[in-house]
Amino acid sequence: MKPSLDEFTAAYIRTSLWSSIGPRFGTCPCCGRKAILDRFPEEEFTEEAMCSAEGCGVREIQNDDPLDANYSPDDIAPATLARIIAECAKFQADNAATLAAAIETGEVKYGPDFGPMGRAGHDFWLTRCGHGAGFWDGDWPEPYGDQLTESAKAFGNVDLGPADDGKLYF
Repeated sequence: MKPSLDEFTAAYIRTSLWSSIGPRFGTCPCCGRKAILDRFPEEEFTEEAMCSAEGCGVREIQNDDPLDANYSPDDIAPATLARIIAECAKFQADNAATLAAAIETGEVKYGPDFGPMGRAGHDFWLTRCGHGAGFWDGDWPEPYGDQLTESAKAFGNVDLGPADDGKLYF
């Protein structure tokens, strides 16, 4: 059973899925095994994704799809989900006063998909992973944006991607 997620963590996960890329997991049309479909056959006339088993695909797929095209939050491995929940909770606890002060200004920009705490989860992922947007890009008033940026970067970059069991891991 999946744990109930707060708005911050749910938005963090959603953002991680649309901003990360990777091949899909499924049944290989060549050998029939469940695998990461990250190869094309040698022949140029077909572009059906296959696995990398001998006799199957040989050319690596370039320009993978965003993860949310083929995966959902339910596909995140339990250990990775536990880490996400713990890191989101730590970021929120460490920055509770800064987040509250920034939100209190009424200047935090957020959209129809989530409120200010969802925006914080969204920007935590983007900032820590260096995606070219985040706390620092003008949607958080200063000096709070800079403070949250510094805190997010301290968590370091992570990459989310599929493994041989079809689950997503860091």
